[in-house]
Amino acid sequence: MKTPSRLARGSALRGYLIVLSGTLFWSQTGIFIKILLTRYEMEPLSLAFWRVSIIAVFLWLAIAALKPQLLRISRRHLYLFLLYGLLGVAIHQIIWITSVNYNGAAIATVLNYTSPAIVAVLAWKFLREPFDRAKFFALMLTLTGVVLVARAYDLRQFQLNPIGLVAGLGTGIAFAAYSLLGRLATRNYSAWTAMLYAFVFGALFLLPLNFFSRDFFPLRAMPDGWLVLLFLALVPTLVGFGSFTIGLSYLPASVVSLLNAIEPVLTALAAFIVFGETLDALQIFGAGMILISVILLRPRSKNVIASEAKQSPNATLGIASPKSGSQ
Repeated sequence: MKTPSRLARGSALRGYLIVLSGTLFWSQTGIFIKILLTRYEMEPLSLAFWRVSIIAVFLWLAIAALKPQLLRISRRHLYLFLLYGLLGVAIHQIIWITSVNYNGAAIATVLNYTSPAIVAVLAWKFLREPFDRAKFFALMLTLTGVVLVARAYDLRQFQLNPIGLVAGLGTGIAFAAYSLLGRLATRNYSAWTAMLYAFVFGALFLLPLNFFSRDFFPLRAMPDGWLVLLFLALVPTLVGFGSFTIGLSYLPASVVSLLNAIEPVLTALAAFIVFGETLDALQIFGAGMILISVILLRPRSKNVIASEAKQSPNATLGIASPKSGSQ
């Protein structure tokens, strides 16, 4: 018979592996986004809307066909999903595009990965997640590693201005919101239910903005372009966000957010394989720092039990026990 400590460790290990596996898929999104933006000249805002909308429609149809009870949510939690979709999906997509345009990809990546620090502090303050020594060192290693991998030390890449700085820091805050709101949602609902409504509301918020793009229906005469867009949405994006959201039901939000920071390392590796982009010594060193942080966060029985004991109950946050759509 398995003891509670072994069950807790097994659950944490499952979440750990799910998040890392999903991040492997997630890291490939940059390749397909680059193809759509350059080869097919798709507008960033249009890409964001259709990417989110395809996932929302697919999830709705899949859940309705396979497990329709997961479509039910309580009215009292509607505000949670509205915020989840607005902040974590729609606003993050908009300000991420703005940050890349004003700051360049490298600096935008570094500013986006301020999210683990934001999540760690807010989760400690409001969700009572522990902030121990291992998590602190992992956070320091992650932030430094991301700076090195993104080559943010190269002053020639700096294009910061007030709009770019606000947008860049906003991406970190918005993705922190996705992590924290996702942690709340998955305490009461299936990860797929949480993700479905995040993307449904995200798509609804992005819809009116998409009318400002040059072409509402992009890639109109390019079936192969639509295939690339469908693959982007349904494989790396869906699997990536799905694994991240499922991970939030197994692990503290701060741990999931830190584990996800391995994405720049995997993206750089993919860029090397596909586009022949090389890494210098400092980038490799930074990648090593991020990998060490992932090892520091590996599940250990003592840490798992302490984490579960210190996390606040649902009632503290005014969230009722699950009655529909729960795991």
